[in-house]
Amino acid sequence: MKQLKDHLTEEGHKWAEVEEEIKDVMIKTIISVESTIVNQLNNYCDYKNPCFELYGFDVILDKDLKPWIIEVNVCPSLSSSSPFDKKIKSKLLCDALTLVGI
Repeated sequence: MKQLKDHLTEEGHKWAEVEEEIKDVMIKTIISVESTIVNQLNNYCDYKNPCFELYGFDVILDKDLKPWIIEVNVCPSLSSSSPFDKKIKSKLLCDALTLVGI
């Protein structure tokens, strides 16, 4: 299965620029709800150091490759329906657990 990165590169687009724009819109989305996140953290987490939350971003690219957030899932599904899905979600879980020091 060809990845979006490979497809866009073959079409002559600069993947690094597209990826940076996607990251930028995701960061701005998190910043826009930072106070709510901090509030929830203060209200429900007694131990803040090992605390983390996983968000699932659904992003679409328009014809000009501008990213748009469709939705943010605060409880994304970690079940896998295909070998590719399992590979992606396994790497995600490994990275998340590594970040929190487990």
